[in-house]
Amino acid sequence: MKKIVFAFAIAIIIAACNKSEKFANVDEMVNKAEKQVKIITSEELKGLMGGEEVYTLIDVRQADEHYPGYIPGSVNIPRGSLEFKIADSIFWESVGIYMPLPSEKIIVYDQKGKRGILAAQTLQQLGYTNVLTLKEGWKQWELTFPDIFEKNLEKMSGGHDTPKPAGGC
Repeated sequence: MKKIVFAFAIAIIIAACNKSEKFANVDEMVNKAEKQVKIITSEELKGLMGGEEVYTLIDVRQADEHYPGYIPGSVNIPRGSLEFKIADSIFWESVGIYMPLPSEKIIVYDQKGKRGILAAQTLQQLGYTNVLTLKEGWKQWELTFPDIFEKNLEKMSGGHDTPKPAGGC
């Protein structure tokens, strides 16, 4: 009898632990995540850019949002791909920088801040311990430092590639 009661108590505890949290809307989800992540301002990021500290800057916007204007030195990994590319050494080799270690400083940003908060939380859940998100994202950076940005319009869909010759009549 004691074994049955003990097994039943363990089953209840496990069921309670596996309960997933439900949110009424995305804003509620972002607000909860924001309490778990560290925030960096545009001014703090600019100061970091001029210093000696090693960090990785990741733009989690979609490619068509990234290429018209992005913070210098950032790597574009859309939020939907972040979990798969963050620890993919082949990806990091393709962009020409080393893969960040879980203990190294990683700063993520998006357009206005919400995706960046969720991306930072995701990286923390994957074991990255020094993750920050840029307060109010690219838009705040653009307002604060309108002359400090890069762009790569050739990488946008359509680009400026020369058409490849095609055979046939």
